[in-house]
Amino acid sequence: MKRITSHSMATSLLVGALIAGAGCTEPSDNNGDEVLSADGKEDSIASATDVVSTKLGIDFQTKRGKATLTFAKRGSVSLEAAGLTITTVRDGKGPKAYRLRSGRLIATDVVSPLQIEYGFAQHTNSDGLLAGGSTVLWPYFCGNLFPCNSRPADGTTFEVDITGVPSGKSVIYPHQITQPAPAYQFAFAVGDYHTERLGRTAAGTQVSVSWLPNGETAAREGTKNLVKAFEWLETNIGPYQFGNDVGSVAAVWGAGAYGGMEHHPYWHVATDAMDNEETHVHEAAHGWFGDGIRLKCWEDFVLSEGTVSYLAARAIGQVAGADAEADIWVGYQRELNSARAGGDRIAWPTGCNKVDIIKDGLFSTFPYMEGAFFYKAVATQVGAAKLDAVLRKFYMTYRGKAAGMADMVALIKRETGFDPKGLVTTWLR
Repeated sequence: MKRITSHSMATSLLVGALIAGAGCTEPSDNNGDEVLSADGKEDSIASATDVVSTKLGIDFQTKRGKATLTFAKRGSVSLEAAGLTITTVRDGKGPKAYRLRSGRLIATDVVSPLQIEYGFAQHTNSDGLLAGGSTVLWPYFCGNLFPCNSRPADGTTFEVDITGVPSGKSVIYPHQITQPAPAYQFAFAVGDYHTERLGRTAAGTQVSVSWLPNGETAAREGTKNLVKAFEWLETNIGPYQFGNDVGSVAAVWGAGAYGGMEHHPYWHVATDAMDNEETHVHEAAHGWFGDGIRLKCWEDFVLSEGTVSYLAARAIGQVAGADAEADIWVGYQRELNSARAGGDRIAWPTGCNKVDIIKDGLFSTFPYMEGAFFYKAVATQVGAAKLDAVLRKFYMTYRGKAAGMADMVALIKRETGFDPKGLVTTWLR
């Protein structure tokens, strides 16, 4: 989910340490949790209910948190909590017995709300709260900041209050995310920020940029067309669903980190990438694909990254001109050529949550760039405007839900009469 750009493929994977996995326990395809049965014995069954709302109180100074979770129904729960020190657990009936096993908090017969008080720690491998003051939870590190389910198809609303911010610093985060969102979408950033309002779109969305000391020039360069690009997305793809105040936020990720992260409505862009227009628009476009529409499976990663890579080029071309779009495609081709020099990979694997997106290498250039070129090839066949209409219909059909790349391929064929099967083989498989 972090943007891969043309600057350096060795560093654009945000941090090489993330690929190492930092020793965290990731979820399986069926959340294969071991939960306690009524008689106290462990049963290998999936969590019986999903998180539907997450209320967080986070003290930045003391590294303490309180999570209040509600669930779709009463039942057994298994929550990721690998990086947390649990102190108390209560549900709607009172103090709740629980067990910690393999990085999970397990409880049975949970009556909402479930309240969990805990401590958390600072991390160094892009897997939680970072030394620079911002958080990175993608893809399955939310359990280092709050109890959660990280499966990409799962959606939860958020209500958040952050305290303990040092004097002279500010914290940027959404107090509410009222539409179901993947757990990794939430983030905050603490720093010496200056926020500038860039303007409003025709739909009334206020777009801003927040930079850190000595970052103004780069921030203004990278966001010079952000309002117009966001407006193009609202007009041509569909209404934005995460509020009417959005913006790019500079994040200190550390040396060698480059790109962005779709923490809507305030997405993060690494300080080294703040002058890169395509990165800002790419992350903005995740408000439609990746966040606005969640992924059915990790194998559908290309539905998020390939789609928004295409949309970033398309939007910039529409607001900044054909030459600007052409330059982006030249950069995309350079990235793809560089990646292929090290051996090709499949951008869209078969199966559902059978791969570990990091350890199995799906998080790579290929879903981004081969996905973008797949859409470009479709646009060549049916026309870019007609493809815009397909993307809009897909968004309006699946917004707030989870979908897969197979759904997109089917819709392209159904709406245009063109069967993209050959292009799927060429570009994605």
